[in-house]
Amino acid sequence: MKIISILFILFFIYYCYYLKIFFTGLKRKYLKAVNEQPFVSVMVAVRNEENNISYLLTTLLNQDYPQELYEIIIANDVSTDRTSEVIKDFQKNFENLKLIDVNISDKVISRKKNALSQAIAKSKGEIILTTDADCIVKTTWISGIVRYFDKNVGMVAGLSTPNILNWRWANFVEKYEYLDTIALFSAGAGCIGQGRAFSCSGQNLAYTREAYFSVGGFEKIKRYVSGDDVLLMQLIRKAGYKIRFAFGYDTHNLTKSERNLGRFLNQRIRWASNEKAQTAMNQEFFLFLVDVFLLNLIIIITIFFSPLIFIIMLIIKSLADFIVIKKGINRFKLDKRILKFFPVWALIQPFYIVIAGIGSRLGLFRWKKDK
Repeated sequence: MKIISILFILFFIYYCYYLKIFFTGLKRKYLKAVNEQPFVSVMVAVRNEENNISYLLTTLLNQDYPQELYEIIIANDVSTDRTSEVIKDFQKNFENLKLIDVNISDKVISRKKNALSQAIAKSKGEIILTTDADCIVKTTWISGIVRYFDKNVGMVAGLSTPNILNWRWANFVEKYEYLDTIALFSAGAGCIGQGRAFSCSGQNLAYTREAYFSVGGFEKIKRYVSGDDVLLMQLIRKAGYKIRFAFGYDTHNLTKSERNLGRFLNQRIRWASNEKAQTAMNQEFFLFLVDVFLLNLIIIITIFFSPLIFIIMLIIKSLADFIVIKKGINRFKLDKRILKFFPVWALIQPFYIVIAGIGSRLGLFRWKKDK
């Protein structure tokens, strides 16, 4: 038990070093706001999204950004439902909405990267914005994101939270997913604020055309099934471009909330599977992930030796997490009432982290057939 306690202290100290980075980075403010209005290309890769695409298009086509200064390109990845028909109905009234049919070959490993690369090749925007078909964006999204681009800024990442209309009636999985998402973005945004680049989401991401093509697009990462966001971020970071996080409330996106535990775990395990690629591209991030996994594994192990010590370790780690998550909620201007669910999240977190970590290493996830 003494050895376990020493290991906990060591891993926890390393963990707190990064929590301090997250907390400090969340305070970051970008004083210079860019007022230029470059031409923007919004990219969305879709497959069988007839139930979602109309909501996204409605928000994308009603932006406060000049309509003549942006285009929306939907890359239809061989949908077998009415996705294409829904998009064509919108096209009748909006000239800046474009639909392309994606070409698929046997050599394609990542269909999303393949779809996005074909859409970008046919775009003309100086800045490329990406989101997903099951997202809803604010009418200020494009104008808000563009303002973060400055000299040598190659990428801007934004916040995307599950869309929960009524917190009281949300089920357990929805509440856990929401708070966990805030924890992930608090860490990611904090790192970016401190000049590091650990994570981002393709649900709310933007990069310059120059940065994208200077790193060869997705060519260097096309062998990975996922990573159209985080792995591209690493390429742009290594190329010397600045990366910013869009803290403004006008840039926050909403994504479809997950109500099913199995699908939620599958998604998180799939996200964690990027760890192999991250090992080569960002060793600092990889070491942090290893520390997080081992720290939580040690906490679980103590249950079998001393339930009291387990509780003490869990409380210590939870208090540290609470400080960062609360800072994130304040920085993102979110409802503080969600912190009432924090004790439940904190109790489950060690088990969830270990399950996701082991599951990703064993490849215990599947890709949706309609994605």
